[in-house]
Amino acid sequence: MNSLLQLSFFSSIEDELNELSDAIGKAKMIQLMAPADLDGILALAQLEASFLDNSLHYRRRVLPSRRHVGRDHVEELPVVDGLIVHIDPFSESRKSFEISENVIHIRPIEVELSFPASDKTHHGAVDCVAICAAISAILSPEGARVRKQRSMAIAGCWLRQGLNANYDPVMSVLRDHLDSEGSIDIRPLPEVANPAPGMIPGLSERMLKRLSKGWARMDVDARSSAISELVLPASREDGISTMRLEELIWHRAMIPGFDSDIASQLHLATNGWPDDADEARVHASSVADLLIMNGHL
Repeated sequence: MNSLLQLSFFSSIEDELNELSDAIGKAKMIQLMAPADLDGILALAQLEASFLDNSLHYRRRVLPSRRHVGRDHVEELPVVDGLIVHIDPFSESRKSFEISENVIHIRPIEVELSFPASDKTHHGAVDCVAICAAISAILSPEGARVRKQRSMAIAGCWLRQGLNANYDPVMSVLRDHLDSEGSIDIRPLPEVANPAPGMIPGLSERMLKRLSKGWARMDVDARSSAISELVLPASREDGISTMRLEELIWHRAMIPGFDSDIASQLHLATNGWPDDADEARVHASSVADLLIMNGHL
């Protein structure tokens, strides 16, 4: 794996990430807490993988799901022994981490980033899943479980609302990094074996199946024309941003050796999440176990 810290959007918070990792690595007991939502569990699994790889002592505590608390709810963390690492994916993005003697709050962080071919500075937010992936890579850069989680480091970007804008620079940089190091394989939609249906409003599933069957025999021009025809009805639909549509059509992130793309996994997992508060917490813990074991949903 190539270091995530080499990415431009991590450069401004690298010192803080190293400070967090150092505090976690030295803790005698870690109390790892995250809400019973897919966003929280994806981040939790990144960190927990590194704890297991490093044989760190920890306990997992799944907190109530966001849907079961008020919008302005402030989590009252329990009084426990050890270092609390609290993952709060739905918090407003901050400029820095909040660290105290026995509590680390991991929230989305505002960052600046740049591209090699441009002098322009872009602004964005790094989600908790990517942050936890960076911390876990510092804690256990060669860990087998950490390596297995690496592909899912992009999942938080997909779930965040930032992708509903026309451009999310953090998503683009992280996707290209994971692709170049081999953690994901970027494929256009017709090359995905089992895309989840219903993700693109207005898309004809029958037309997609027909296109997928003939895709390998088509040249570049024929593919471009066929994709344009397929996507035209979707481009007229409300409720999906240009960037999200482009990612769903041209940039499906595949985990090598697994035939379901990450966006499809997230879509199906979200739709299958229990509504009941207690069931959600049990389900969330089971999902975390499977993520750490398999590296995918």
